[in-house]
Amino acid sequence: MSRNNSTILLCIWAVMLSALHLQAQSAPKRSPLIVNVVVEGLDDNYLDLLAPLFSHGGFKRLAAGASLSHLDYGTDLDPVAATSMIMTGAAPIANGIPAGWVYDPAVNQVSAIFSDPDYMGNFTDETLSPVPLKVSTLADEVCIDTGGDGLVYAVAADPQMAIALAGHSANGAYWLTDRTANWATSSYYGDMPRSVLDRNYHAPLLLRIDTMRWEPALPMDAYPLLSRSESAKPFKVTFPKKSADRIYRFKTSPKANTELTDLAIELIRSSRMGADIYPDMISVAYTVAPVGASRAEVMDAYIRLDRDLSRLYTEAEHAAGAGNVTFILCGVPATDNGSTPDDPRHRIPAGEYSIRKAISLLNMYLLAVHGNGDWLAGYYDKQFYLNRKLITDRGLSLADFRAEVADFLARMAGVCNVYTVDDIIAARVGDDPAALKRNTSIARTGDVIIEINPGWTIVDQPVGSRTSRGVERHNATRIPAYILAPGISPVKIDTPTDARAIAPEVSRLLHVRAPNAASAPALRLR
Repeated sequence: MSRNNSTILLCIWAVMLSALHLQAQSAPKRSPLIVNVVVEGLDDNYLDLLAPLFSHGGFKRLAAGASLSHLDYGTDLDPVAATSMIMTGAAPIANGIPAGWVYDPAVNQVSAIFSDPDYMGNFTDETLSPVPLKVSTLADEVCIDTGGDGLVYAVAADPQMAIALAGHSANGAYWLTDRTANWATSSYYGDMPRSVLDRNYHAPLLLRIDTMRWEPALPMDAYPLLSRSESAKPFKVTFPKKSADRIYRFKTSPKANTELTDLAIELIRSSRMGADIYPDMISVAYTVAPVGASRAEVMDAYIRLDRDLSRLYTEAEHAAGAGNVTFILCGVPATDNGSTPDDPRHRIPAGEYSIRKAISLLNMYLLAVHGNGDWLAGYYDKQFYLNRKLITDRGLSLADFRAEVADFLARMAGVCNVYTVDDIIAARVGDDPAALKRNTSIARTGDVIIEINPGWTIVDQPVGSRTSRGVERHNATRIPAYILAPGISPVKIDTPTDARAIAPEVSRLLHVRAPNAASAPALRLR
């Protein structure tokens, strides 16, 4: 072979090697481990206030990716509905999850949205499944993309949150029961792994909870903007056996966040998540909204969550390798446990709206105008349900009847706004009518919905009601989110971000399909 021919062959070979190298560089890379976190009650104002007190491994590490300071859910949603929106990229009108608890006027009963008598509980008598979730989720799409070879787990204190995070296809969803504090699941997801069973058998929470103390993680003078009286008295929260609601209070405290983190880390280790080419996903639901907490306790919850996030992220990187973890953290609105009344000396306008009185007056009015009959089918969470069959059987217009009831309720003291389901469908009410329409499950909503004046307290609610008995507040909160993934440069987005865009964006980063009802475009962060 001549020298010229050899030179040509070498050049061709060099070009081929260079092309192969460029192709390898441009080949899509995705994380072998996805850590997906939702935090109930997360508030961007507290994150700014407490930033100097955070470690470098928690919120500060997440800020190395994309920081979204204002997730927009459209209207007020509870944590379960908001989490379902994050996971599906779809609003309740499409995904079927308008709230964690819903009312059925036919049987006058409130039930969990994920109630499903076809599936028994494991370590619980709750019968739950993701079947009521009408569409696919981000977790489902990860499972589908890997053909089931990727592992997907969800961990939460609340069963509804665990199921919303796990979706239909996950390997497991685990939560703490209200009665025994055992880790539980649904038979829908199959058997529990040994790592979960061991906690129930060898380290049951019920035997430890009464010895736990939640006390300040820092000296009291380290917490900013406390009053003189708050700074002078360190808090101490306990969960004694004599307290009937001790497990519920524990589940909303930072102590529960630590238990969740411990189990999530154990699942990563025992299942060897992130160790192969098939993406695995671990989801955790935390809270920084302890029931009846003081300002100091809320700030301490953030400090302790920062430490738990650091532990979780460190373990994820240890399992998958540095720079190989996709970490998503989204705040969701807090459960409305109601605010405590302001001290009377401040003279803030207030009042009481009696549900029992409102129902009684409405019934008397309807009987006087339309004759005998059970015109009102029920009430739940500021929603009045009418007896639609009776109304239509009497030849009355359902829309006109609703409008008549709305007009009557609007005249009551303490009511600041009233609208009907017809108003919602026609998108003619609310600060954002389109958002209110898509965030309403028409099949489950009441016929007439009221809003109560801020500062007023709803009293005399029906027995079994799970809604707030505290003071009404109509505060808008800036709910943040973080996405930290390979290839994403630090960026802070201060404009409102549609919460429905999270799932399609994460799907794009992972190179999997977006959930099948995702209705917003991806954010294009990379």
